[in-house]
This record gives sequence, C-alpha cells and structure tokens, in this order.
Amino acid sequence: MAAPDHGNGLLSTAPRPRRLARWRNNLVISILVALLILDHYFPQYFHPEHGYFPSHPTVDESVVVIDIQDPIEHEAAPAVNETTWTDKFSNMMDQHQWAFDNETMIADFARFADRVKVLLRSQDLLEEFREAQARAGHEDVALTEKALTLEEEQDDLFAEFFPYVSKSKKERRTLAQLRAGFTQQRGIVIPCGNDQFQMAVHLISTLKHVHKTPLPIHVVYASPGDLDIPKRAAFRSIAPDVDAVDILHFFDEDEVGLETGGWAIKVFAILSAPFKEVIILDADAIFLQPPELMFDFPTYKETGTLYFRDRQIFPGEGDVHRWWRGQMEGRTPSQELLKSGFWNTASTREEMESGAVVYDKSRRDVLMGVIMTGWMNTKKVRDQVTYQVTHGDKESFWMAFELVGIPYAFSSVEYAAMIGTLTHPDNAAHSVNSRICTDHIMHLDHKKKPLWFNGSLFHEKEFRGRRGFFFATHWAPGTGDWECDPHPWCMVSIREIDVHKLSEDGLDRVLTDMIGTAMYWERQFPTLIPRHTS
Repeated sequence: MAAPDHGNGLLSTAPRPRRLARWRNNLVISILVALLILDHYFPQYFHPEHGYFPSHPTVDESVVVIDIQDPIEHEAAPAVNETTWTDKFSNMMDQHQWAFDNETMIADFARFADRVKVLLRSQDLLEEFREAQARAGHEDVALTEKALTLEEEQDDLFAEFFPYVSKSKKERRTLAQLRAGFTQQRGIVIPCGNDQFQMAVHLISTLKHVHKTPLPIHVVYASPGDLDIPKRAAFRSIAPDVDAVDILHFFDEDEVGLETGGWAIKVFAILSAPFKEVIILDADAIFLQPPELMFDFPTYKETGTLYFRDRQIFPGEGDVHRWWRGQMEGRTPSQELLKSGFWNTASTREEMESGAVVYDKSRRDVLMGVIMTGWMNTKKVRDQVTYQVTHGDKESFWMAFELVGIPYAFSSVEYAAMIGTLTHPDNAAHSVNSRICTDHIMHLDHKKKPLWFNGSLFHEKEFRGRRGFFFATHWAPGTGDWECDPHPWCMVSIREIDVHKLSEDGLDRVLTDMIGTAMYWERQFPTLIPRHTS
C-alpha cells in the first residue's frame, strides 16, 4: 500500500489492512488443533486398532518380543519454547504497529531508516522461527501461525515503505517476488544511453576480448528512445552473453521516473538485474584487470558490498557535511564511517565514486540496503532532498546502509589514485612539483595493484576522438593536494617514491591491447560511431 503524499513532504500511513486471508488461515489452523486434541483424548474414534474395534489378533502382553530390525530410537528434538516465541512475536507486532503509525517527513531520512530497521528485524525473527521449526523436527502449529502472520505483515510494511518496487499501483510486488527474480549467480550491469554508446563499446569489448571475463553482461536502458535498436544489436554482436534490457517498466515509473532520471538508473538496474551477485559499471569505466577479481576482495566477502572512494578534494565543512551530521544525530557511527575523512575531518566533499559497485543481493541485509538506496533515488526524494545535498546518486549507496545499520565496506581507507602522464613544471627530473594532470580517477585492487579507472579510453571523454586515446604512462596513490583551475585538474605534491610506471606490472601492454581492441570494434559499427584519429 503506497504512502499517500499530501503535497507538504509528509509521508503518512493509511490504516493497517485487515486480511481476510489471515482469518481464513487462522480458522483452518484452529480446526487442525481441535482435531489433534480429539485424536489425543479419544484415539478409539480415529484409530480403531487402539480400542473398541480390534482388527488384529489378541497379543499376550506378558510375552516380550524384540525385533532386531527395529530402528534405534533417537533422543527427541527439544520442544519449542512457546513462551519465548510468544514474547518475541508480541514485541515484534508492537514494533510493526510503531512502524506503520509513525509519519515521516520526506527529508527525515534517519526517521524513515528507523522504520526500515523494523522490517529488517522482522525478517530476522521470521528466519529464527523457521530455523526453530527445522531444529524441532516437526511442525509447531502455533509457531507456524506466527510465521504466517509475520510474513503477511512484512509484505504490508514493504509495500508501505517502498511502493516503487511494484510494477504499478495495481500490480504489487513483494520482497519475496523481487528476490525470486534473482535466478543467475553473477553478472555485470552497464547502464547506457545513446550518448554513452561508443564508450560502452570500448568497455564491453575489452572485458570480453582482452580480459576474457566469463560474466554475462546486461546493458540497461530506460525506454526505446534511450538506446536505439541498431545499438542494442551492436552490443549483442560483441559476445553471445551480452544483452540489452529495457528496465523502464520494471518498477512503478510514476515513483522512479527513470525515463528522465539520469544517474538514478543505476540502483534500479542493480535491483532489477537477475544476478544474485552483481557488478554495476559506468559506461566510461575501463578495467586493467578482470572485473570478477572484485569478488575476491576480503571486504566484499565479509559484507557482501564493495565501494570505492573518490578523490580527496574540496576539503572543509560544507552543506553536505552539516546535512549528514544532522541525519546522524543520536546515532552511533559504524566502524566504516569512523575510517572516513569525510566524517572525521571533512577532508573531502565527495566520499564515494560509483563508477563500479558490487553487491551480493542474496544476503538479506544487503538487499534491504540496496532497496533503501533505491528509495533515496526515487523521483520525489532525489528531486527534493538527495540530489540537492549530494552530487548525484553516488553518496546514497553508502549512506543508506549507514542509516539502516547494515554493514558495508570500501575497498580501502585511502582515497582514489590517479593515472596519466607524470609532468614536471620546472623541467627538473625529480621536482617536488611533480604532478599528474588527468580526468581519470584510478582504483587499486586489494593487493594495491591498478584495477580500473574512469573517464573512458579517451584522453578527454568530452572531446572523444578529437583528442585521441589515453596512452597513460604513470600512476600514483591519491593525495589531498589539487589544483583545480586548469583543465584537466592536477594532483600535485606527489612523492617520487609513490610514483609507479604502468610498465612495472605490464599494464602498459594491457592498455595498448585494449585501445587496439576498442578501435577494432569501432570499425565494426561504422554507421553508429563517427571516425576519429588516435
């Protein structure tokens, strides 16, 4: 049931629905309980061999017969503690009532997250009920009834909090139905419109023909006009397991506004993807190693999430820091947030770079965190709050998890590295003024080796072929010292010891191979990609 909006930014709740199905289930269960009681006290009417209607010869009870084929009797499983489960159930019903009844201002992310926490705790309790049933080795009727009630109320809460997940107002999608769509284990999702086609061709062709990734790739777009038919066919021709998928009507378009959503498409592409473990990439991302290595990050294995930090840039307390501290008032920061320069010292304005994000949606808490991120990117919420205080969608990925109290992890404490050409303004061979001037932000793997960078294979993606391909020679870990007046921006004060050549790990050859592959595939689509010089 969608929360009606009264035009003043207030999300209020309607009265809780009374479910006919629930009463029907209760009636059936009551009948079964009555039959079990009758069976216990009057077995002769249910089992004639026990009483008035003997169907077997009379046996002399003084004779003891031992059948060596009889199975060994195992100790009975411990009974379910009815009092404990009743108390837990009653407490959870009270929490459900609180979550239903409390109105939430659209700008009060923290209050809304507290309501979502109730849904997450309820899911945990339902899992406890099911595990208790399994341990007992038999069905406990009372516990089954509680589990059914929990599941039904969770569906109501989910529809109340996240109406966008449904296909339309008339066609509700439950959390279980959403999860049932995750039918494949792993894959890559790349949002792409007509304007990003050329860069996406570079990315997909290099993933498939240089890095030989076995992961299937879905190119997602929103509406037929977002990605032309010939371009969809071009993507599919790159490799057999590359597909193009229109996700415009997967969710309630009135709620998500994807047709004109821009950045917002990414989180909804994650949720709609059939992959349990999903990597989402910007079309201008370029990988120097196979992307599936991200599944090997210890932080990913621990939390089911993997984020990358942005450049450490624009230090000082700003509007976004003040807004975020307001949302966090009265909350205990997670261990991950306590590692953040954004939180501790306001050393950067932009914490996260969302050009590559990895999730394990098979984890119950991770999926709820992604759904919360989706809510922060729905049309009304992003227009009124999220995109007003942060730069697009990228901070919403970790902020949603932080607010709901779900563990998440960045790849490293360090901020983004840079890749480009090392220059010395005073022409000294080892000048302290060494710098890398580039539009390309680079990220390292968990072994501190270059993994991927953004900004495309072009020297400057805004100019595409007019400035040629990006033949980088050096990389260096990020510093907090930037000159932002020239274009491209320059990272300065780089120590000589921190500068690395791409050739040290053979990555110069990898980059050259990727550029060659990109040029080959461009020539396969001469009517779709204009010619340029490198």
